[in-house]
Parts: sequence; structure tokens; C-alpha cells
Amino acid sequence: MRQHTDIGSLQTSTIGSNSFDRLLASRTNDVNVPAGDYFYELSQKLKREYVESVADDQKLASGAIRGMVVSLDDPKSNYMDKDEFKAFLNARVGKFEGIGADLQFVRKGTTHTADPGNPASDSGMTPEDALVLIKEIPHLEVMSVVPGGPADKAGVKVGDVVSEVDGHWVVNSSLINKFRIALKKFTAKKLPLSELNIMRSEIRSKSEHAIFPSKAKDKLFLGKAGVVTVVWDRGGKPVTTRIDRAPSALPGFSVNGDTIALPLVEGDGDRLKKAIAGKSQVTLDLRNNTLGDPQTMRQCLAALAPSGQYGSFATQRHDTPTPLSVSKGNAHPPKIKLLVDKSTRGMAEILATALSFKGLTGVGGSAMGGDLSSKEIVQLPDGSGYTLVTSNYQTSSAKTAVAISKRGALK
Repeated sequence: MRQHTDIGSLQTSTIGSNSFDRLLASRTNDVNVPAGDYFYELSQKLKREYVESVADDQKLASGAIRGMVVSLDDPKSNYMDKDEFKAFLNARVGKFEGIGADLQFVRKGTTHTADPGNPASDSGMTPEDALVLIKEIPHLEVMSVVPGGPADKAGVKVGDVVSEVDGHWVVNSSLINKFRIALKKFTAKKLPLSELNIMRSEIRSKSEHAIFPSKAKDKLFLGKAGVVTVVWDRGGKPVTTRIDRAPSALPGFSVNGDTIALPLVEGDGDRLKKAIAGKSQVTLDLRNNTLGDPQTMRQCLAALAPSGQYGSFATQRHDTPTPLSVSKGNAHPPKIKLLVDKSTRGMAEILATALSFKGLTGVGGSAMGGDLSSKEIVQLPDGSGYTLVTSNYQTSSAKTAVAISKRGALK
């Protein structure tokens, strides 16, 4: 159940049983208890009736917050304990421990079909079966690599997916779903028992030495010493690396001729304004940029662009989108070129997309990472904290923003 909490809610059909449901006291959807009263009454019950003394109110509150964030079932909204949150905050200013890479949870639908528009086309599944596979346990993917850091020296690449850590299989739904598809084919007499048994043995063998993605991330993101052996999935092929954990750091704001490395950390807005003063053209390097600061992004946009609206932040609720506006911009901005790739995500990708949408820049490089979400970062009194996705950036339409992100090279 703790592992279940770490990775979010799983559809019971994915694991082939109702084991989680059986642990619930009630399955009714008719719940009329106000949330505040519910938490208060439960906390009092724990203090009053639990076999051991419960005296730490903050521990109860943090546990409740953790449960609420995890219940969102969003890989981008994460609760972190004290050590994890401290490492996360350091990484936001370019100071890494562990293997020297930003690793994030990603959930991708796996259909194992020839036609991605029709999940049932090549698997023997009905459309109803295919829908079960859309949601999966998130996998752990490399978003950026610190140049010259441990992961970089070992040959780790952006887009690599963690498959094994120190001989432990990192649980993912792909293998389970493949087995479910094979089982359905076997039932329909389209697959021999021998092939089904091979897959069954593989699952059993891996499950005996398995960890969940959250535990794998701790092993790779935390720690300043020690060796870790990692098997990565790189385009469907396994790549094994042996990595020495050590502190590493991303290059900070720097100016090399007309090229400016812009990590989007606090203070970069003023640094950028001074660096572009008097220049007719600049190249901004937004690669290896996944954890940029929202306020700094707005300051940099104001330094680079005239006053106006540059898209908005929208939710799936019915509230009005919040404009991304520049009230006091640069009336005579330099000609801008941006260097981006798949390690350009979050605030860096939003900045690049906003400038490109207004025709203020050309973009050099490959497609960006595809993360246009805006996150709030909250630290709790006990040192733990969480990230919460509050909106998604869009230009005139969400489709336009996504198209800019995928195009990569705009002329």
C-alpha cells in the first residue's frame, strides 16, 4: 500500500485484481462529510486510539498533504520528503547530487499496436480493453544531464528511461500490459502456451527483485558518493552504465560574445537586461533548462520583448485564463535566436514558445521537451514540500503552442 501511495492510484484492472478496493472500509460514493471536519476527526481518532502515542501534529498534517497530492495521480505534481525537497531546491539553482541529472516521472499510454490511432488494431483487444492501458505507472525519464557530471561521463542521454537500478527491475506497466495482451491472444487460441509461459516467467523473475519508480529516483537523485549500476531503455534497447555519484553543477548565467546561457534562476532577469543592452542581436541558450523559475521567466520576457500579451495560462476548470502579459517591455529589442532541444522544458519552453509565437525569434535545434505546465512549489514547516501543476501555457490555442514546441526549428 505504501508503494501504491508513492506512485499514485492504479487501475485495478491493470494488475488483474481488486486488491486495493478490498482494503477500503466503504465503497460508497455518497460522502457528505466536510473535508476539514473529516481531517480533524480522523486526526483525533489516531491520537486517541492508535496503539502508540501520536504527538506530532505536523507529521499528521504532512501525511495528509502527501496523500492529497498523490491522489491527483499527476506525475508532474509530487510530494517530496525533507531530503528529496532539499535536493530538488538545490537542483533548481543548478546544484546536483546523485548522478547529476534531472529525472522526472512520465506516464505514456502503451498500446503495442501498429496504428496508434486505433489501440486495438494490432493486439487482438477490443476498444474497451485498450482504454485500460492508457493510464500506467509512470516511468522515470532523464530530462537533462549536467555537462561533465557523473551521468554525462557515463554516456547517459536525455530521453533515457530507467529500466533497472543495482539489479532491481523498476516496475512499469508495459510488461504487465504486454502479458495481458498475450493472455487474451492465448485465450483466443492465437498464441501458444509456451510463449505465454516465457512471458509469465519473465514477470515472475523481475518481480522478485523490483522497486517502484519513486525509490529508483531516490537512488539516482540523492547521495554524494557511491556507485550505482543503471540499465536504461534507449529507444527500445538496453544500455548499461556504472555511475559514481558525486556533486555536480550546471553552468550559470554566462555571456560568450553574442551567446547568453540563460538558466532562468533568480537574478537572471537583471543580468539579462544588462547583457543585451546595446546589442542588435543575441543568441539565448535554453538547453539543459528544465527547472526554471516562473517569476524570472516573466522578467526575462520583459527584457526581451515589447509590451503586450504573450499567450496565457489556462486550466481545465471554467475560470478565465490568466494572461502572460508584459506591461513595461523592451521597445527596441535585439534580434533574438534561441538554442533549444528536448532538455528545454517548463519555464524555458514557455519563454521560447511565447517569443516564437510573436515572431520575435528564430529557434535553432531539435524539438523541445513538450512540457508547458506551470507549477507551484510549496515548502512545508517540517522541510518537506511538493510541486503542484496549476495551469498550462497556451498561445491563441493550445494546439498552436504544442505545434511550436514540436517544430523545433523556426525560421
